[in-house]
Amino acid sequence: MKIKPFYGFLIAGFAVLVIAFFSIWQFVPKLESFQPGDIQTFRKYKNSLLKSRVGAPFYGDSNFDSLLYFPATPKEIYRADFFPISNGEILDLMPDRVGYDSHQIAGWVILKKETWTDTLFVLKDLDEKTDSIYFAPFSDQSNGKSTFGGGRYLDLIVKKGRPVLVDFNYSYNPYCAYKEEYICAKTPSINSLSRSIEAGEKDYLSQSKE
Repeated sequence: MKIKPFYGFLIAGFAVLVIAFFSIWQFVPKLESFQPGDIQTFRKYKNSLLKSRVGAPFYGDSNFDSLLYFPATPKEIYRADFFPISNGEILDLMPDRVGYDSHQIAGWVILKKETWTDTLFVLKDLDEKTDSIYFAPFSDQSNGKSTFGGGRYLDLIVKKGRPVLVDFNYSYNPYCAYKEEYICAKTPSINSLSRSIEAGEKDYLSQSKE
């Protein structure tokens, strides 16, 4: 039986919020002393959550063991200044609620690595009540190859006057990457990165069949 889109969104949103809090608040301070073990601990926690929480994609699935990930790497971690936008554009990213104002562009960060420079726009979920958790759905050149074709998500902590930690090791797939009954926020074209981001979560369905 398929989950009704609205309720599926709520269930998925709650689980993602728990994951976001765990990942961001626990690991943000550790950029200067990068520890792959921290990321492995988070991934084990997430695997457990996806299998044990009611409404999660792999709830009660005895065959599910783990999602698929790139090796943890400090090369895809960026500390960037946040450039806020006043009265940013309102976006409609929810396919099941056409015309519903779901997110607003809050600002952007500039990512730099050697000769590569890209802009990542940071969004505010209009249903999100906290004032520090932001959303950065993005696509990159690995989509449809090693990562999910629809792009991935990243949660960010934004605080006034502080740089933003953009750690792609914690980039994750939307629930619709695992099961079609989930309705997921679309990745906006403004966040199409010009290179492959080989960090974070891989495409579970295609990679697990290899």
